[in-house]
Formats: sequence, C-alpha cells, structure tokens
Amino acid sequence: MPAARCGSRSLLMAHVPTSTRKADPAVARSASRIHYTNAANEGAVRRRLLVAGVSVLLVVALGALGFHAVGGGAWRWRDCLYMVLITITTVGYAEVLPLETVAHGREVAMCVMLGGMGVSFYFLSALTAFIIEGDLREALWRRKMQKRLSAMKGHVVVCGGGRTGTEVVAELLREGREVVVIERDAGALEHLMRTNGEAVVGIAGDATEDGVLEEAGVLVASGLITTLELDQDNLFVALTARGLNATLRIVSRSTERATGRLLKAGANVVINPTRIGGRRMAHELVRPNVVGFLDFMARDLAQSLNIEQVHVSAASPLVGCKLSESRIRDESNALVLAVAHDGEQTYNPPPQFILRAGMTLIALGERDQLERLARYARGERA
Repeated sequence: MPAARCGSRSLLMAHVPTSTRKADPAVARSASRIHYTNAANEGAVRRRLLVAGVSVLLVVALGALGFHAVGGGAWRWRDCLYMVLITITTVGYAEVLPLETVAHGREVAMCVMLGGMGVSFYFLSALTAFIIEGDLREALWRRKMQKRLSAMKGHVVVCGGGRTGTEVVAELLREGREVVVIERDAGALEHLMRTNGEAVVGIAGDATEDGVLEEAGVLVASGLITTLELDQDNLFVALTARGLNATLRIVSRSTERATGRLLKAGANVVINPTRIGGRRMAHELVRPNVVGFLDFMARDLAQSLNIEQVHVSAASPLVGCKLSESRIRDESNALVLAVAHDGEQTYNPPPQFILRAGMTLIALGERDQLERLARYARGERA
C-alpha cells in the first residue's frame, strides 16, 4: 500500500448484531421479573404515615386530657376517650359527657372536632398513598424499565449480582455502558440496585433459563458476563447465550478445571479469580510501583488516564502506514503500547511496523487523547 494513502479519509462502520429469532411468548408474560426498588420514595411515604399516626394519637390523648380536666376529674378516662373518638369520627352518637354542665366543655369539644378532622384527613391521605400510590408507582416504574429494556441494543448482560457482579457492574457503569443484571437472590439484587439506582435494569430470575436471558435482551446485547458461583451454572449460561446470539462476546468466571469446558461451550474469555488474586498479591510484593500505576488508572474517578483499544478499519488513513509515519503522536499524543492482529499481539511495535486493516491498537493516554486517536483512526478531523 503506498504511503500516500496515509492522508485519506474514511468512516468506521459499526457492526450491529441482529437476530431473526422470534421472542418466546412466555417471555412476554415475564415482565414482572423486572426488579423494583425505590427506597427513597417508600421511605418518605412511611415517614409521612408515621407522622400522621402520631398526630392522631396526640389529638386523641390531648382531647381525652381536656375533657377530663374540664370535668374536674369526675369523668372516667374511658368516657373521655370514648367522647373524643365519636367526636373525631363524627359517628353521631349522643354525648356521654354532660358538656353543657361544665365551663368550657363545648369549647374543648370544638377544638377536638377541628383538630381531629385535620389529622384524620392527613392520616387517611398518608394511608392511601402508602397503599395505592406505592403500587401505582411500582407499576409505572416497571413499565418504564420494560420500555427501556425493550429499546436497549448493544448493552451488557451481567449474570450474578453478588460481590463479583457488583464490581463488574460498577466498572461497566464507569465506562458508560448500559447494564442489565440477572440475579436470583432478591436481597443481593436489592442491594445492587439501591447502590446504582436506575442506572441498572435488574431482573430477578435464574440466568440459566432461556426465557430470562431473552428477557434481558441477550439477542441484541454486545456482551455477557457470568459471575455465578457454580461452574456448571456458568457453563450452562455460556452455552445458552451462545446459542441465542452467535456474535455475543462472553466472559465467564470459572475455576481451573472448568476453563476448557467453558471455552468449548462458547465463552470468549474465562477468568479465574483465584489465579488473578494470587498473581496480584505476588506482583504487589515484587513490583509495587507497577501495580500502583495500574491501580491509578483503574481507580481514577476522573478517568484522566486510561488504556483503550482502537480498531483500524479498511478505510482508515492508518492503513499501509509505518508506525513512525502514522502521525499518531502528532494528532493525539497517545502512546501505542501494542498492536493486536490475527489472534496475536505485538508489544512495543517498532517504528517500521506497518499498520493494516483489521488491526487493533492498544494505546495509553488521557481520555481526550484517546478520543482524538479514535477519531483520527476513523479519518475524522477536529
């Protein structure tokens, strides 16, 4: 390829997986699996109901105390309490206390009427909100999440919302990805969704069921991560998901003995947390500065420094260029650490390395530098 091609412009076409598989009717009926949590609103309604209940009790107590006081202590507490209740509830029974025979008896009754009606209406409205509005809010929330889930495409499905799944979700959200979580334990799913709010669509169900995976949108998802505790469950999820979506990228958690089976079942990558944890501990002892640098990139909240992959398309201006002639540093100031091609990786490629279509650049830089590199690789100029 002549060097003159290095200045040409191109467009990078994104591949969107499609599927002609029809939705299972059972899936359409499983919308109730979408997990609902709205702790803030429910807490406010509960507090309102508590305040209303305390207000009613306070009015009843003060009214009974008032009647007992104006009666000079001659009236029984039971009769005073009964008088308060029939006054507040407007039952209309005859007065059991001779209010007209004592000073300020009717005035106390009028105060009980006004105060009792106010707190009664307040209590009934709070009770109505607790019973009816809660169900209505939940129904509307579920409908909103169902619409959002139906519109999703290219999202990531995470099977398992435990400790590992929680970390996976947090990292995906930092990367700006849409996430759907499947978790059978309602408590774990509740905790995860309270932490992330509406940023995550949660489905309470078994990820090994075809219908649940279809409901999570695995047919149009770009990736699936399964972090279930049992290898056989991860194996079944990987096998089922691969059958539903042939282009899906699947990352699975596993022990050493199940790695081969998972790869055969359709997983693209198998992660062994025990092995990674052991290596990390050893590297922390042997080369702490290197680990500290990688931690800085992983934990940097502003994401000012990161390692990203940039695909080189067939129409990219980089095709046919030597790395030294690619003007990558001039255009973005990002540093190319490696180049992935044909299932292999060339680390620290030399200046004479020729870039070709289909290669993937592994680059280090700040976020805006990496974005400029991606635009330059697509032939876009600022």
